[in-house]
Amino acid sequence: MRNVLMPLRDFEKDEVFACIAGLIRSAGQIAEDGREETAEWYCDCVAKMAASAETYGLSGNIWVSWLALLFTRCEMPFSLAQERRTKLDGTLKKLVIEDLAVVLEYLKFDLNLIDSELEVSAFGRFSGYSPLSVEEGAFSRSAGSIVQQLAEDMAKSSAPEELYDVLTGFYEKFGVGQFALNKAFRWDALDCEIVPVTHTEDILLADLVGYEEQKKVLVDNTLAFLEGFPANNVLLYGESGTGKSSSIKALLNEFAPRGLRMVEVYKHQIGDLEAIVDLIKDRNYKFILFMDDLSFEQFEVEYKFLKAFIEGGLEKRPDNILIYATSNRRHLMKETWADKEDRYEDMHESETLQERMSLVDRFGLLIRYFSPEQEEYLHIVHMLAKEYGVEASDEELEQGAIRWELKHGGFSGRAARQFIEYLAGRKQL
Repeated sequence: MRNVLMPLRDFEKDEVFACIAGLIRSAGQIAEDGREETAEWYCDCVAKMAASAETYGLSGNIWVSWLALLFTRCEMPFSLAQERRTKLDGTLKKLVIEDLAVVLEYLKFDLNLIDSELEVSAFGRFSGYSPLSVEEGAFSRSAGSIVQQLAEDMAKSSAPEELYDVLTGFYEKFGVGQFALNKAFRWDALDCEIVPVTHTEDILLADLVGYEEQKKVLVDNTLAFLEGFPANNVLLYGESGTGKSSSIKALLNEFAPRGLRMVEVYKHQIGDLEAIVDLIKDRNYKFILFMDDLSFEQFEVEYKFLKAFIEGGLEKRPDNILIYATSNRRHLMKETWADKEDRYEDMHESETLQERMSLVDRFGLLIRYFSPEQEEYLHIVHMLAKEYGVEASDEELEQGAIRWELKHGGFSGRAARQFIEYLAGRKQL
């Protein structure tokens, strides 16, 4: 009677693991009948392991790398408990160690023996795998670095208890599942799930010229949040192109290694906020729900859902979730001259105004981003020219930047960057 996996049962659902584990158990006695089909299945699995190693930039034994990825991805009671730093004891710990004894046998098995038995050259051709070198910054590769370390530590384990300690240490430090391997996410309303955003803008706060006071307030609030201290929901408002969204994206790049994660939520998805919170409230990460370019027309009622969500109902708002929003409007609600005329007809004018403006009050921090004056705008242009390596005289830069802003909506950091990118491209040509 063979030992079947119980706490690690989800591993059996993985096609590659099921194939390789089955072949290991049958090593030396693989039936002649269907050998060709078995070899085909085995080669497919080896190819998948190699492709995964390339995606994440993993080197060495691709079978061990695949097992490390499984331990990183699979959200099981064992791994989730360790992510929350809950001490595991009793029956579950005993069963986990029993499962790890089985996995350790698989991990130590030399798949070259399967190559020989099936008379194929598959696993052996990827021996000591070395991935292509890529530009650092791709998050799949940076996430792969923690998987690489896990794989190396697993390979050193000689007993299930050692492997248990390696895994619990990993989960306590990095967590498990997609939140361990990714930093940015969006809400998929169709499938009602949070899905990773694998390509994000590589922008840092130091790249944003100016707005030092605004950035400091934003960073201080975020640091308090990450340290478990009281922190506020934040609304960044002001003219278009002043760097509001970029500031929030830069926060993610700065603080993702410290457990910050970000989920982008669009205005039409506000009604799904409760469902989103249910998926992240018990995880050992700090989540910012990012709402970009938020504003409401008079006929739109989503602001009432957002107001109720921030204020909180019977259930206390989780301590690991904040909302960071950007808007061109200070009060988020569109107002027209007709509104002033309607007030003469409104018997409760003050209450109506309070209802419309009360959403903003739910944001504890309101940070305004002003459009730069001409002098600051030109300073941004000069700084960006150095960043992009654009060689041009001060006169050429400044006159070109002034002409550019006249056609592109005034002074802003966005206009400055667009001008420098245009100039850099033209000079390269």
